[in-house]
Amino acid sequence: MRTNRLIPDNPLAFIKRCVEQGKILWTYHVNMRLKGRFIPREFILESAGNYEVIEDYPEDKYFPSYLVYSRL
Repeated sequence: MRTNRLIPDNPLAFIKRCVEQGKILWTYHVNMRLKGRFIPREFILESAGNYEVIEDYPEDKYFPSYLVYSRL
C-alpha cells in the first residue's frame, strides 16, 4: 500500500534550510563514508551556499532523496 509523499516545492531550499538550522541526522554510514574520504563535517556545513541538486529520487524507499553536489 502506497501513501502520498510530501515532496518540498523547492527541495534545494529545503535542504539548505535544514543544514543551516542544524537539522541533520549524521548516520553511522555517512560518518564512515566521510571518514573514508577525508571529508570533515564542517566542509558539508560550510558549503551549503553552493549546493546543487544533480539527481532526484522521489520514489526512494522511505523518503524522497537527492544527490547534492557542492564545492567549498
